[in-house]
Amino acid sequence: MSEKKVYIIPCSGIGKVFGSISREIAYILVNDLAKDKTALECLPLIVKGKKEVIETLKENKIIAIDGCPLKCSYNDLIEAVGKVDAQFMTTDIVKENRDLKPEPSIIPIGDKTKKLSRKLAQKIALKVDDLLEEN
Repeated sequence: MSEKKVYIIPCSGIGKVFGSISREIAYILVNDLAKDKTALECLPLIVKGKKEVIETLKENKIIAIDGCPLKCSYNDLIEAVGKVDAQFMTTDIVKENRDLKPEPSIIPIGDKTKKLSRKLAQKIALKVDDLLEEN
C-alpha cells in the first residue's frame, strides 16, 4: 500500500464566499503547504458512495473544511465514511481576523479572501502533521 495521506474534503458551497475559502484552503494545502502529505477527493463521489473512494478514505486520515453551520462536508463524511479526524470552519478564521473581511466576489476571489485562506491553511497544515504522526 502507498504512503498514508490526509485527505482534505472542502465543502461544496458553490456561489458562496465561505465555500470558496474552503476550496482555496484545500488547494493551498495540496499544492503548497502540505504538498506530499495531503490529497483531495470529490465530495459528490463520497456522497454517491463510490466504493473505491470510501475505502481509500477509511484507510487514511480525513479533514473536513466547512463554510457554514450546515457542515455539509463533515456530515456527509460521517454518513458515508463513518469518521472525520479533524474539522475546520472557514467562518472561524474570519472571526479571528476581523480586519480581513472577505470580498463578496468568488471568481476571482479577492486579496483579503486569499489572505484568510492562507491563514487557515497554515493552521490546518499543522493538524496534518499531527494526524500523520498518529499513524
